[in-house]
Amino acid sequence: MDEKKQRRMISNRESARRSRWRKKRHLENLTEELNQLKVENQELKNRLSWVLNKSHVVLRENERLTSEFVALWGRLSELNQISAAMQSQ
Repeated sequence: MDEKKQRRMISNRESARRSRWRKKRHLENLTEELNQLKVENQELKNRLSWVLNKSHVVLRENERLTSEFVALWGRLSELNQISAAMQSQ
């Protein structure tokens, strides 16, 4: 009886040791994955920041070009009116 009990105790200890080892490995894997995800997250934030900055530059350039277009369209309209007036004389 005592021998059976002792074998069971040894077996339980070994099982507990393996369980602790698996838990430790799992925690290490999760920690490694967390670190990789943090790096990836930072890279994505950097890319997002770059895209947003580029977007603002493009929007400002678009506004400038739109304004230039309106001014040139107005000037063209004036020149067409002058040309039409000169042809009618």
